[in-house]
Amino acid sequence: MSEKGGRALGTTERSSIKPRMDMLRLRRIILVLLFLGSVILVFKNEQAYRQFELSFLDSPETPDWFTPVPIDKSLWGKQETTEIFKMNAEEDDIRLPNAIGVGAKKCGTIAFAYFLSLNPDFRRTIYTEGHWLYKDSQWKGGFESYKRKLPTSESGQISYEGTPRYLVEANVPARAKAISEDMKIVVTLCDPIKRLRSDFIHTTLTTEPHAQEIKRFANISSFVDAWLPKVKNNIIENGEEYLTDIYYHDITASIITNSIYSHYLNHWLKFFPREQILFLDGEETLKEPYKTMEKAQDFLNIDNVLKKEHFFVNEETGYYCAKRPENMKKTFCLPKSKGRTGNLADPSYLELREDQVKALEEFFRPFNRQLCDIVGHSMSFYTDYC
Repeated sequence: MSEKGGRALGTTERSSIKPRMDMLRLRRIILVLLFLGSVILVFKNEQAYRQFELSFLDSPETPDWFTPVPIDKSLWGKQETTEIFKMNAEEDDIRLPNAIGVGAKKCGTIAFAYFLSLNPDFRRTIYTEGHWLYKDSQWKGGFESYKRKLPTSESGQISYEGTPRYLVEANVPARAKAISEDMKIVVTLCDPIKRLRSDFIHTTLTTEPHAQEIKRFANISSFVDAWLPKVKNNIIENGEEYLTDIYYHDITASIITNSIYSHYLNHWLKFFPREQILFLDGEETLKEPYKTMEKAQDFLNIDNVLKKEHFFVNEETGYYCAKRPENMKKTFCLPKSKGRTGNLADPSYLELREDQVKALEEFFRPFNRQLCDIVGHSMSFYTDYC
């Protein structure tokens, strides 16, 4: 009886142990799965965090409102020109230019040429600005027509013609290349908002086609309120194509768009390699012209005649003047027409509200970022982007 009871008890124990073992196995499996799940979750979270951290570091704090056309340095200087320059006159003491200044407008292109012309090896046009390369009727006249714009020069000297409008005229790079594939290009850039202000007041004093429209605005503040949204919307809707040859389809907007340097420089770099282009900072030309002259003389491979000791500040105007290297007693100063923005009877005419300055900074930001790759170094107005 007891033996049978014992056998029955053993069977019951064995039958109850099996479910418990199954439950333990199940718990262990669940624990293992939970552990693996937590490991995977931690790993994914870490990846996500690192990705966020990297994207945060790589991206600006405030996303740009527009993404300019990407830069492809492998294409710089590769595009051939279909333009044909007529050599319908012989060179004598007037030679084709081997260097041109292309702008930007109101950034010191002319001041650069005035100062550097004190170096006898640098020969500039008498009227400084040629305004020749973008005009179809003049281009068709060939060298016979161009000669009227050019300076006399001797072999070994630099023959130079500079026109700030050249930067934004789409046909000029191809024509410059048609004249000489070895042409050296000088580009002077400056703070885009400062340039805009200078362009605005300059236009009101000219007979340019949009001068009357500009004069209708009470001040630059009202102009920016009216035109910045228009320009921004046109770029968003039409892309950078809107900027091409803007003088011919929306010239009033050029007061703003002439400061979008990267778009126009990308076009120039299709025709000329980077090493044939000198980028100058207009602010440096204004405040430390001897540094600009040193860079330019080295770039143009002429004797470094103009040095720091040749420059001094005119106490009356606050701008630099220069002593002539051949006779230090003779001096040269920039024309009185320079510095209009600082000599207004009513300075409030060019005042911008704080919100307008921020809006303009936001507008130019994506294009200024590109200048780091194009120019290869920072300038006074975009030091934080490089």
